[in-house]
Amino acid sequence: MRVIVLGGRGVAGRALIRALRGEPGTEIVGVTRKGDDLPDVSHTVRGNYGELAGTRAFHRELAKVGTVIHLGDGLSVLEHRENRRDKALADRLVAASSGLALAARDVEVPLFIYVSSIKAIADEEDGRVLAEESEPRGTTLYGRSKLEVERRVVDACAGSATRHIILRPPVLYGEGMRGSVHRLLKLADSPWPLPLGGLSNRRSLLATHNLASLLAHLARHGAALQRGCYHVHDGTPLSTTQIVAALREGLGRSPRLLPISSLGRVARHVPGVGPVARRLLGSLEINDARLRQSISWMPPASSQAALVQMARVYRAD
Repeated sequence: MRVIVLGGRGVAGRALIRALRGEPGTEIVGVTRKGDDLPDVSHTVRGNYGELAGTRAFHRELAKVGTVIHLGDGLSVLEHRENRRDKALADRLVAASSGLALAARDVEVPLFIYVSSIKAIADEEDGRVLAEESEPRGTTLYGRSKLEVERRVVDACAGSATRHIILRPPVLYGEGMRGSVHRLLKLADSPWPLPLGGLSNRRSLLATHNLASLLAHLARHGAALQRGCYHVHDGTPLSTTQIVAALREGLGRSPRLLPISSLGRVARHVPGVGPVARRLLGSLEINDARLRQSISWMPPASSQAALVQMARVYRAD
């Protein structure tokens, strides 16, 4: 089994490479723009994949693989304040992913996996339990760009020998991962009581090693899955109170969570502060029944266990 991984330098990409190395007979090809060769891969291809996709040499490389796993679309830069409205940058990144999917189709790669995001259809909070067919309501350039890449992948692979699988995870977290859960971890590492108790919101999460486990499973058994879009998460959603309590446990601290005041609930509507407050107080729950009913895979760890482990590693470091 030969697999090309794009995005192998990121936390999720490194976890995926480790998971693939555990699959007997797997040859891993990494693609990187800069730095040394990717560790733990059989072969490294150098260059920007958007530019490589138009070359014969890269087409020959693609023709040798059974699966392309696209973790490296670069769209996360659109979540940086200075890029949030940079439509030209978004268009270039979307075009690069589109070119990659077209190249995979042209050489008839059997399976193309694109890791999108639940932000393709929702913002920081949503009152719905989000299924694959839920109406897209994402308002950010990042989310709209993710949705556009999904559409381009579907169009590229339609009617071809290349089957596409699009995965929409919620917020990713894990050892070494930055983002909202890491910021919450730093907040939880306080000796003082925190006003985050008594919350009943429901937030779906996905640990990076659970995502890596699924991707490695699909690389070997993806033929059992019909082409299309699938939601994925750890399992039972948690409230922010439960998330912080798990992080406090891993840090070796007592929960000490005080009921949140009405002032905190008002903050979700304050410009600038609102997105953070909505992530803390709102719900973003995902339905992944389509995936669970289609394959035998199960996440190796629950959100509770993975959050505790993440905090323990943070504390040890």
